Amino acid sequence: MRARSIVAVSVLAAGALAASSAMTPVRDSDLYWQLALARDTLAHGLVRADTYSWTARGAPVSTDQWLGQIVLYAGYLAAGWLGVLAVRVVGVAVLVFAIVAAALVRRPRRPLVAIAIALPAILLSRFEWTERPELFGAVLFALVVLLLQLPGERPLVAIAALLILWANVHGSFALGAGIVALVALHGLATDRALRRGYLVALAGAAASCVLTPAGLGTLGAPGFHLLQPPREIQEWAIPDPTTLAGAIWALLLGLVLATAALTRPARARDVILLVPLALLSLIAIRHTPLFAIAATPFLADRSPAALRAAVAAPLGVRIAPPARGTAARAADLALGIAGVALLVGGIAAAPRSIDEGGFPVAALSRLPAGPGLFAQYDWGGWLIWNAPATPVFVDGRLTPFLGPVMDDYRTVLEARPGWRDVLARRHVRWILVRPRDPVAVRALDLGWSVLSRGPAYVLIQVSDSYQGGRP
Repeated sequence: MRARSIVAVSVLAAGALAASSAMTPVRDSDLYWQLALARDTLAHGLVRADTYSWTARGAPVSTDQWLGQIVLYAGYLAAGWLGVLAVRVVGVAVLVFAIVAAALVRRPRRPLVAIAIALPAILLSRFEWTERPELFGAVLFALVVLLLQLPGERPLVAIAALLILWANVHGSFALGAGIVALVALHGLATDRALRRGYLVALAGAAASCVLTPAGLGTLGAPGFHLLQPPREIQEWAIPDPTTLAGAIWALLLGLVLATAALTRPARARDVILLVPLALLSLIAIRHTPLFAIAATPFLADRSPAALRAAVAAPLGVRIAPPARGTAARAADLALGIAGVALLVGGIAAAPRSIDEGGFPVAALSRLPAGPGLFAQYDWGGWLIWNAPATPVFVDGRLTPFLGPVMDDYRTVLEARPGWRDVLARRHVRWILVRPRDPVAVRALDLGWSVLSRGPAYVLIQVSDSYQGGRP
Protein backbone atom coordinates (compact mmCIF):
# COMPACT_ATOMS: atom_id res chain seq x y z
CA MET A 1 0.00 0.00 0.00
CA ARG A 2 1.44 3.32 -1.05
CA ALA A 3 1.62 6.37 1.20
CA ARG A 4 -1.26 8.04 -0.61
CA SER A 5 -3.37 4.92 -0.16
CA ILE A 6 -2.65 4.92 3.58
CA VAL A 7 -3.78 8.54 3.74
CA ALA A 8 -6.90 7.85 1.67
CA VAL A 9 -8.04 4.86 3.72
CA SER A 10 -7.32 6.71 6.98
CA VAL A 11 -9.30 9.75 5.81
CA LEU A 12 -12.26 7.55 4.88
CA ALA A 13 -12.26 5.83 8.28
CA ALA A 14 -11.85 9.14 10.06
CA GLY A 15 -14.68 10.80 8.13
CA ALA A 16 -17.09 7.93 8.70
CA LEU A 17 -16.51 7.61 12.44
CA ALA A 18 -16.37 11.36 13.05
CA ALA A 19 -19.65 11.78 11.15
CA SER A 20 -21.30 9.21 13.41
CA SER A 21 -20.02 11.07 16.47
CA ALA A 22 -21.63 14.28 15.20
CA MET A 23 -25.06 12.86 16.05
CA THR A 24 -24.26 13.19 19.75
CA PRO A 25 -25.13 16.73 20.91
CA VAL A 26 -22.85 18.92 23.00
CA ARG A 27 -23.33 17.93 26.64
CA ASP A 28 -20.03 17.72 28.56
CA SER A 29 -20.43 19.25 32.00
CA ASP A 30 -16.88 20.66 32.07
CA LEU A 31 -17.31 22.52 28.78
CA TYR A 32 -19.01 25.48 30.44
CA TRP A 33 -16.20 26.52 32.74
CA GLN A 34 -13.72 25.88 29.91
CA LEU A 35 -15.63 28.36 27.76
CA ALA A 36 -15.89 30.85 30.62
CA LEU A 37 -12.13 30.75 31.18
CA ALA A 38 -11.48 31.23 27.45
CA ARG A 39 -13.89 34.17 27.31
CA ASP A 40 -12.24 35.85 30.28
CA THR A 41 -8.75 35.08 28.95
CA LEU A 42 -9.52 36.85 25.68
CA ALA A 43 -11.09 39.77 27.52
CA HIS A 44 -8.64 40.28 30.40
CA GLY A 45 -5.64 37.99 29.89
CA LEU A 46 -4.91 34.58 31.35
CA VAL A 47 -7.01 33.70 34.40
CA ARG A 48 -4.55 32.78 37.14
CA ALA A 49 -6.80 33.06 40.22
CA ASP A 50 -10.28 31.77 40.90
CA THR A 51 -13.12 34.24 40.43
CA TYR A 52 -16.02 31.83 39.96
CA SER A 53 -16.44 30.29 43.41
CA TRP A 54 -17.13 31.70 46.85
CA THR A 55 -15.26 28.95 48.71
CA ALA A 56 -11.84 29.24 47.00
CA ARG A 57 -11.99 32.75 45.59
CA GLY A 58 -8.50 34.03 44.78
CA ALA A 59 -6.91 30.55 44.85
CA PRO A 60 -4.40 29.83 42.05
CA VAL A 61 -5.84 28.06 39.01
CA SER A 62 -4.02 26.08 36.36
CA THR A 63 -3.35 27.59 32.92
CA ASP A 64 -2.24 24.35 31.29
CA GLN A 65 -5.32 24.14 29.03
CA TRP A 66 -5.58 27.76 27.94
CA LEU A 67 -5.08 27.18 24.22
CA GLY A 68 -7.45 24.23 24.09
CA GLN A 69 -10.09 26.34 25.82
CA ILE A 70 -9.66 29.11 23.27
CA VAL A 71 -10.07 26.64 20.40
CA LEU A 72 -13.41 25.52 21.85
CA TYR A 73 -14.48 29.11 22.46
CA ALA A 74 -13.53 30.05 18.89
CA GLY A 75 -15.97 27.41 17.70
CA TYR A 76 -18.63 28.87 19.96
CA LEU A 77 -18.02 32.40 18.69
CA ALA A 78 -18.15 31.17 15.09
CA ALA A 79 -21.36 29.14 15.20
CA GLY A 80 -22.66 28.75 18.73
CA TRP A 81 -23.08 25.22 20.04
CA LEU A 82 -22.84 23.84 16.51
CA GLY A 83 -19.40 25.43 16.27
CA VAL A 84 -18.32 23.69 19.47
CA LEU A 85 -19.64 20.40 18.11
CA ALA A 86 -17.77 20.97 14.84
CA VAL A 87 -14.51 21.47 16.76
CA ARG A 88 -15.13 18.22 18.61
CA VAL A 89 -15.98 16.30 15.44
CA VAL A 90 -12.87 17.53 13.61
CA GLY A 91 -10.82 16.52 16.65
CA VAL A 92 -12.35 13.04 16.55
CA ALA A 93 -11.58 12.81 12.83
CA VAL A 94 -7.91 13.65 13.33
CA LEU A 95 -7.70 11.21 16.24
CA VAL A 96 -9.16 8.33 14.22
CA PHE A 97 -7.00 9.24 11.23
CA ALA A 98 -3.83 9.05 13.32
CA ILE A 99 -4.79 5.71 14.92
CA VAL A 100 -5.65 4.04 11.61
CA ALA A 101 -2.67 5.53 9.76
CA ALA A 102 -0.25 4.32 12.46
CA ALA A 103 -1.61 0.78 12.05
CA LEU A 104 -1.44 0.94 8.25
CA VAL A 105 2.14 2.23 8.31
CA ARG A 106 3.18 -0.90 10.20
CA ARG A 107 0.92 -3.31 8.25
CA PRO A 108 0.60 -1.72 4.76
CA ARG A 109 0.16 -4.99 2.85
CA ARG A 110 -2.87 -6.06 4.87
CA PRO A 111 -5.03 -2.96 5.31
CA LEU A 112 -8.07 -4.88 6.56
CA VAL A 113 -5.98 -6.51 9.29
CA ALA A 114 -4.52 -3.13 10.26
CA ILE A 115 -7.94 -1.49 10.44
CA ALA A 116 -9.34 -4.39 12.49
CA ILE A 117 -6.46 -4.04 14.95
CA ALA A 118 -7.08 -0.27 15.17
CA LEU A 119 -10.74 -0.74 16.12
CA PRO A 120 -10.21 -1.50 19.85
CA ALA A 121 -8.18 1.69 20.28
CA ILE A 122 -10.85 3.66 18.43
CA LEU A 123 -13.57 2.16 20.63
CA LEU A 124 -11.63 2.92 23.80
CA SER A 125 -10.83 6.46 22.64
CA ARG A 126 -14.60 6.92 22.23
CA PHE A 127 -14.74 7.75 25.93
CA GLU A 128 -12.65 10.86 25.20
CA TRP A 129 -14.82 12.16 22.34
CA THR A 130 -15.99 15.10 24.42
CA GLU A 131 -15.91 18.88 24.21
CA ARG A 132 -12.84 19.50 26.33
CA PRO A 133 -9.09 20.02 25.83
CA GLU A 134 -8.52 16.44 26.95
CA LEU A 135 -9.68 15.37 23.47
CA PHE A 136 -7.03 17.57 21.88
CA GLY A 137 -4.42 16.03 24.15
CA ALA A 138 -5.40 12.57 22.89
CA VAL A 139 -5.25 13.84 19.30
CA LEU A 140 -1.74 15.20 19.74
CA PHE A 141 -0.63 12.01 21.47
CA ALA A 142 -1.95 9.93 18.56
CA LEU A 143 -0.13 12.17 16.08
CA VAL A 144 3.12 11.75 18.01
CA VAL A 145 2.63 7.96 17.98
CA LEU A 146 2.03 8.09 14.22
CA LEU A 147 5.14 10.19 13.61
CA LEU A 148 7.21 7.76 15.69
CA GLN A 149 6.30 5.04 13.18
CA LEU A 150 7.74 7.00 10.24
CA PRO A 151 11.38 6.87 9.17
CA GLY A 152 13.69 9.83 8.68
CA GLU A 153 14.43 13.15 10.29
CA ARG A 154 11.35 15.19 9.40
CA PRO A 155 8.94 13.28 11.68
CA LEU A 156 11.26 13.94 14.63
CA VAL A 157 11.30 17.67 13.87
CA ALA A 158 7.51 17.66 13.58
CA ILE A 159 7.25 15.91 16.94
CA ALA A 160 9.26 18.70 18.58
CA ALA A 161 6.79 21.30 17.28
CA LEU A 162 3.78 19.22 18.32
CA LEU A 163 5.09 18.88 21.88
CA ILE A 164 5.35 22.65 22.31
CA LEU A 165 1.82 23.06 20.95
CA TRP A 166 0.57 20.22 23.16
CA ALA A 167 2.03 21.81 26.30
CA ASN A 168 -0.31 24.78 25.81
CA VAL A 169 -3.34 22.63 25.04
CA HIS A 170 -3.47 20.04 27.83
CA GLY A 171 -1.39 18.79 30.75
CA SER A 172 -1.06 15.33 29.24
CA PHE A 173 1.85 16.73 27.22
CA ALA A 174 4.17 15.73 30.08
CA LEU A 175 3.68 12.08 29.15
CA GLY A 176 4.52 12.77 25.52
CA ALA A 177 7.56 14.85 26.44
CA GLY A 178 8.92 12.08 28.66
CA ILE A 179 8.45 9.38 26.03
CA VAL A 180 9.94 11.48 23.24
CA ALA A 181 12.92 12.34 25.42
CA LEU A 182 13.60 8.64 26.02
CA VAL A 183 13.25 7.87 22.30
CA ALA A 184 15.60 10.72 21.44
CA LEU A 185 18.22 9.68 23.98
CA HIS A 186 18.16 6.12 22.69
CA GLY A 187 18.39 7.35 19.11
CA LEU A 188 21.35 9.59 19.89
CA ALA A 189 23.18 6.59 21.29
CA THR A 190 22.36 4.17 18.47
CA ASP A 191 21.59 6.04 15.23
CA ARG A 192 24.23 8.55 14.18
CA ALA A 193 22.53 9.17 10.81
CA LEU A 194 19.54 10.79 12.50
CA ARG A 195 21.43 12.53 15.29
CA ARG A 196 20.24 16.00 14.25
CA GLY A 197 16.62 14.90 14.22
CA TYR A 198 16.92 13.32 17.65
CA LEU A 199 18.56 16.47 19.01
CA VAL A 200 15.65 18.55 17.73
CA ALA A 201 13.13 16.14 19.26
CA LEU A 202 14.96 16.22 22.59
CA ALA A 203 15.07 20.01 22.48
CA GLY A 204 11.35 20.08 21.75
CA ALA A 205 10.64 17.84 24.73
CA ALA A 206 12.65 20.13 27.00
CA ALA A 207 11.19 23.32 25.54
CA SER A 208 7.63 22.07 25.99
CA CYS A 209 8.19 22.11 29.75
CA VAL A 210 8.94 25.83 29.82
CA LEU A 211 7.35 27.47 26.76
CA THR A 212 3.98 27.90 28.45
CA PRO A 213 2.40 30.71 30.50
CA ALA A 214 3.27 28.85 33.71
CA GLY A 215 6.80 27.81 32.69
CA LEU A 216 7.95 24.81 34.71
CA GLY A 217 4.79 25.22 36.79
CA THR A 218 2.94 23.58 33.90
CA LEU A 219 4.28 20.27 35.20
CA GLY A 220 2.46 20.81 38.49
CA ALA A 221 -0.98 19.63 37.34
CA PRO A 222 0.15 16.41 35.61
CA GLY A 223 2.56 15.71 38.46
CA PHE A 224 -0.19 16.10 41.04
CA HIS A 225 -2.61 13.85 39.14
CA LEU A 226 0.09 11.20 38.72
CA LEU A 227 1.11 11.14 42.38
CA GLN A 228 -2.27 11.87 43.95
CA PRO A 229 -4.97 10.77 41.50
CA PRO A 230 -8.41 12.01 42.62
CA ARG A 231 -10.08 8.62 42.88
CA GLU A 232 -13.47 10.18 43.65
CA ILE A 233 -13.67 11.22 39.98
CA GLN A 234 -14.64 8.34 37.70
CA GLU A 235 -11.93 8.83 35.08
CA TRP A 236 -9.23 8.58 37.76
CA ALA A 237 -10.53 5.33 39.19
CA ILE A 238 -8.64 2.06 38.67
CA PRO A 239 -9.70 0.25 35.45
CA ASP A 240 -12.44 -2.31 35.97
CA PRO A 241 -12.34 -5.25 33.49
CA THR A 242 -16.03 -5.97 34.16
CA THR A 243 -16.99 -2.76 32.31
CA LEU A 244 -16.92 -2.36 28.52
CA ALA A 245 -13.98 0.06 28.59
CA GLY A 246 -12.14 -2.06 31.13
CA ALA A 247 -12.68 -5.23 29.11
CA ILE A 248 -11.28 -3.63 25.94
CA TRP A 249 -8.26 -2.36 27.88
CA ALA A 250 -7.65 -5.76 29.50
CA LEU A 251 -7.92 -7.48 26.11
CA LEU A 252 -5.37 -5.11 24.57
CA LEU A 253 -2.99 -5.47 27.49
CA GLY A 254 -3.19 -9.25 27.23
CA LEU A 255 -2.64 -9.15 23.46
CA VAL A 256 0.42 -6.93 23.85
CA LEU A 257 1.95 -9.23 26.45
CA ALA A 258 1.18 -12.35 24.41
CA THR A 259 2.47 -10.81 21.19
CA ALA A 260 5.68 -9.69 22.87
CA ALA A 261 6.23 -13.17 24.26
CA LEU A 262 5.57 -15.03 20.99
CA THR A 263 7.50 -12.87 18.51
CA ARG A 264 10.99 -11.52 18.06
CA PRO A 265 12.20 -8.80 20.46
CA ALA A 266 10.31 -5.54 20.02
CA ARG A 267 11.86 -2.40 18.60
CA ALA A 268 13.30 -0.03 21.17
CA ARG A 269 10.74 2.62 20.23
CA ASP A 270 7.90 0.18 20.88
CA VAL A 271 9.29 -0.71 24.29
CA ILE A 272 9.81 2.94 25.25
CA LEU A 273 6.28 3.76 24.14
CA LEU A 274 4.43 0.77 25.54
CA VAL A 275 5.99 0.09 28.93
CA PRO A 276 5.22 3.51 30.53
CA LEU A 277 1.72 3.56 29.04
CA ALA A 278 0.98 0.02 30.21
CA LEU A 279 2.04 0.92 33.76
CA LEU A 280 0.04 4.15 33.73
CA SER A 281 -3.03 2.36 32.42
CA LEU A 282 -2.98 0.15 35.51
CA ILE A 283 -3.54 3.10 37.84
CA ALA A 284 -6.29 5.17 36.15
CA ILE A 285 -9.04 4.77 33.57
CA ARG A 286 -7.98 8.07 32.06
CA HIS A 287 -4.74 6.54 30.74
CA THR A 288 -6.29 3.44 29.14
CA PRO A 289 -7.14 5.10 25.77
CA LEU A 290 -3.56 6.37 25.49
CA PHE A 291 -2.23 2.85 26.05
CA ALA A 292 -4.60 1.54 23.39
CA ILE A 293 -3.40 4.15 20.90
CA ALA A 294 0.24 3.30 21.62
CA ALA A 295 -0.42 -0.45 21.33
CA THR A 296 -2.12 -0.26 17.92
CA PRO A 297 0.95 0.01 15.63
CA PHE A 298 2.82 -2.64 17.62
CA LEU A 299 -0.07 -5.09 17.37
CA ALA A 300 -0.58 -4.29 13.69
CA ASP A 301 3.04 -5.18 13.05
CA ARG A 302 3.50 -8.20 15.32
CA SER A 303 0.14 -9.82 16.12
CA PRO A 304 -0.16 -11.76 12.81
CA ALA A 305 3.22 -13.35 13.53
CA ALA A 306 2.11 -14.07 17.09
CA LEU A 307 -1.05 -15.70 15.73
CA ARG A 308 1.01 -17.92 13.44
CA ALA A 309 3.29 -18.89 16.31
CA ALA A 310 0.46 -19.60 18.73
CA VAL A 311 -2.10 -21.26 16.46
CA ALA A 312 -1.03 -21.90 12.88
CA ALA A 313 2.40 -23.47 13.53
CA PRO A 314 1.27 -25.97 16.21
CA LEU A 315 -1.65 -27.06 14.00
CA GLY A 316 0.47 -27.29 10.86
CA VAL A 317 -1.59 -24.63 9.10
CA ARG A 318 0.18 -22.35 6.64
CA ILE A 319 -1.03 -18.76 6.40
CA ALA A 320 -0.24 -17.45 2.94
CA PRO A 321 1.53 -14.10 2.64
CA PRO A 322 -0.60 -11.24 1.34
CA ALA A 323 -0.71 -10.65 -2.39
CA ARG A 324 1.17 -7.62 -3.59
CA GLY A 325 -0.75 -4.89 -5.28
CA THR A 326 -1.35 -1.16 -5.36
CA ALA A 327 -4.47 0.96 -5.38
CA ALA A 328 -5.10 3.20 -8.34
CA ARG A 329 -4.66 6.96 -7.93
CA ALA A 330 -8.33 7.53 -8.80
CA ALA A 331 -9.46 5.07 -6.13
CA ASP A 332 -7.31 6.77 -3.51
CA LEU A 333 -8.72 10.15 -4.47
CA ALA A 334 -12.27 8.80 -4.30
CA LEU A 335 -11.70 7.36 -0.83
CA GLY A 336 -10.27 10.65 0.42
CA ILE A 337 -13.12 12.68 -1.04
CA ALA A 338 -15.66 10.29 0.45
CA GLY A 339 -14.09 10.65 3.89
CA VAL A 340 -14.15 14.44 3.75
CA ALA A 341 -17.73 14.40 2.43
CA LEU A 342 -18.84 12.19 5.31
CA LEU A 343 -17.19 14.52 7.80
CA VAL A 344 -18.80 17.65 6.34
CA GLY A 345 -22.16 15.93 5.97
CA GLY A 346 -22.06 14.72 9.55
CA ILE A 347 -21.48 18.23 10.87
CA ALA A 348 -24.20 19.64 8.60
CA ALA A 349 -26.72 17.10 9.94
CA ALA A 350 -25.66 17.45 13.58
CA PRO A 351 -28.02 18.80 16.26
CA ARG A 352 -27.78 22.57 16.67
CA SER A 353 -28.80 22.71 20.32
CA ILE A 354 -27.00 21.68 23.46
CA ASP A 355 -28.21 18.79 25.61
CA GLU A 356 -29.09 20.19 29.05
CA GLY A 357 -31.24 17.27 30.10
CA GLY A 358 -29.23 16.56 33.25
CA PHE A 359 -29.01 20.17 34.46
CA PRO A 360 -31.41 22.17 36.68
CA VAL A 361 -32.51 24.55 33.91
CA ALA A 362 -35.82 25.44 35.54
CA ALA A 363 -34.04 26.50 38.74
CA LEU A 364 -32.10 29.33 37.06
CA SER A 365 -34.88 31.88 37.53
CA ARG A 366 -34.99 31.15 41.27
CA LEU A 367 -31.27 31.35 41.98
CA PRO A 368 -30.38 34.36 44.11
CA ALA A 369 -27.33 36.48 43.40
CA GLY A 370 -24.31 36.41 45.69
CA PRO A 371 -22.51 33.68 47.64
CA GLY A 372 -24.13 30.94 49.66
CA LEU A 373 -25.22 28.32 47.10
CA PHE A 374 -24.23 24.69 47.63
CA ALA A 375 -24.67 22.78 44.37
CA GLN A 376 -23.73 19.49 42.76
CA TYR A 377 -20.11 19.22 41.62
CA ASP A 378 -21.22 18.26 38.10
CA TRP A 379 -23.36 21.39 37.85
CA GLY A 380 -20.67 23.85 38.91
CA GLY A 381 -19.36 24.64 35.43
CA TRP A 382 -22.88 24.92 34.03
CA LEU A 383 -23.74 27.43 36.76
CA ILE A 384 -20.59 29.44 36.06
CA TRP A 385 -21.75 29.87 32.47
CA ASN A 386 -25.50 30.29 33.04
CA ALA A 387 -25.67 32.01 36.44
CA PRO A 388 -22.54 34.21 36.69
CA ALA A 389 -24.06 36.30 39.48
CA THR A 390 -24.23 33.23 41.73
CA PRO A 391 -20.74 31.94 42.68
CA VAL A 392 -20.36 28.18 42.98
CA PHE A 393 -19.30 26.03 45.92
CA VAL A 394 -17.25 23.62 43.77
CA ASP A 395 -16.94 22.85 40.06
CA GLY A 396 -15.09 20.59 37.64
CA ARG A 397 -11.78 22.45 37.89
CA LEU A 398 -11.28 20.44 41.12
CA THR A 399 -7.75 21.64 41.98
CA PRO A 400 -8.73 24.91 43.75
CA PHE A 401 -11.07 22.97 46.02
CA LEU A 402 -8.89 20.07 47.10
CA GLY A 403 -8.61 19.79 50.85
CA PRO A 404 -11.12 21.42 53.23
CA VAL A 405 -13.58 22.57 50.56
CA MET A 406 -13.96 19.12 48.97
CA ASP A 407 -14.08 17.50 52.40
CA ASP A 408 -16.92 19.83 53.37
CA TYR A 409 -18.64 19.23 50.04
CA ARG A 410 -18.70 15.47 50.54
CA THR A 411 -19.80 15.84 54.16
CA VAL A 412 -22.80 17.94 53.16
CA LEU A 413 -23.77 16.05 50.00
CA GLU A 414 -23.71 12.69 51.76
CA ALA A 415 -25.26 14.11 54.96
CA ARG A 416 -22.40 12.75 57.03
CA PRO A 417 -22.22 13.52 60.78
CA GLY A 418 -21.66 17.24 61.23
CA TRP A 419 -23.17 18.23 57.85
CA ARG A 420 -25.36 20.90 59.43
CA ASP A 421 -22.36 22.33 61.24
CA VAL A 422 -20.63 22.70 57.87
CA LEU A 423 -23.65 24.58 56.52
CA ALA A 424 -23.45 26.96 59.44
CA ARG A 425 -19.68 27.44 59.26
CA ARG A 426 -19.75 28.01 55.50
CA HIS A 427 -22.87 30.18 55.70
CA VAL A 428 -24.66 28.10 53.09
CA ARG A 429 -28.06 29.60 52.30
CA TRP A 430 -29.34 27.39 49.47
CA ILE A 431 -28.86 23.79 48.43
CA LEU A 432 -29.21 22.72 44.77
CA VAL A 433 -28.83 18.96 44.43
CA ARG A 434 -30.54 15.87 43.02
CA PRO A 435 -33.73 14.77 44.83
CA ARG A 436 -32.19 11.46 45.93
CA ASP A 437 -28.98 12.94 47.32
CA PRO A 438 -28.81 12.26 51.07
CA VAL A 439 -28.64 15.96 51.93
CA ALA A 440 -31.85 16.60 50.00
CA VAL A 441 -33.62 13.76 51.79
CA ARG A 442 -32.47 14.97 55.21
CA ALA A 443 -33.28 18.62 54.51
CA LEU A 444 -36.77 17.78 53.36
CA ASP A 445 -37.28 15.59 56.43
CA LEU A 446 -36.36 18.64 58.50
CA GLY A 447 -39.06 20.63 56.74
CA TRP A 448 -36.81 23.14 55.00
CA SER A 449 -38.46 25.20 52.26
CA VAL A 450 -38.36 24.07 48.63
CA LEU A 451 -37.86 27.02 46.27
CA SER A 452 -37.97 25.00 43.06
CA ARG A 453 -38.25 21.35 42.13
CA GLY A 454 -37.96 19.23 39.02
CA PRO A 455 -37.40 15.57 38.11
CA ALA A 456 -33.61 16.01 38.21
CA TYR A 457 -33.13 18.64 40.92
CA VAL A 458 -34.43 20.30 44.04
CA LEU A 459 -33.55 23.82 45.27
CA ILE A 460 -33.85 24.10 49.03
CA GLN A 461 -33.51 27.12 51.28
CA VAL A 462 -31.47 26.37 54.38
CA SER A 463 -33.37 27.01 57.58
CA ASP A 464 -32.66 30.43 59.09
CA SER A 465 -31.33 28.80 62.23
CA TYR A 466 -28.35 27.40 60.29
CA GLN A 467 -27.37 30.48 58.27
CA GLY A 468 -25.81 32.73 60.86
CA GLY A 469 -23.99 30.14 62.96
CA ARG A 470 -24.39 26.85 64.74
CA PRO A 471 -27.91 26.49 66.22
